Amino acid sequence: PPPIITTSLIGKVLLSATLIVAGTLWIFWREMQDNIITPRDTTMTFTCFVFFDLFNALTCRSQTKSVFEIGLWSNTPFLFSIGGSLVGQLLVIYFPPLQHIFQTEALTLKDLLGLAALASSVWLVDEVRKFMERRNLTRPASPLEKVSYV
Repeated sequence: PPPIITTSLIGKVLLSATLIVAGTLWIFWREMQDNIITPRDTTMTFTCFVFFDLFNALTCRSQTKSVFEIGLWSNTPFLFSIGGSLVGQLLVIYFPPLQHIFQTEALTLKDLLGLAALASSVWLVDEVRKFMERRNLTRPASPLEKVSYV
């Protein structure tokens, strides 16, 4: 059987992890410009990380196929888990008892849309990667690639 953990898979994991960590740390750095940790700082950072993970889950449904090939709505249990995660995150942000427990505060729609735009980068980068891999697999070999050096 072929190996489960390949060099290609490790590269994909490192790419997505780098985007997630860099994006989350950038939000934390941007929010910490006053050098005081506030509930807003932690809420923005935590929500950014959750959004990155939700977009990453979307792209991890297939190693090679675009989410549009698979079908965005084709896996009902997956959609329920994503929806449940999103509802849970919104409860932590907007439900007062959970705000108190998690020390969060309400974010604006602009905040949420900005975080979603940033976090979607992990999905967009992987969609481009998948497209490039498919294109490289389907294009005919160039004359130089046909030459045998053995």
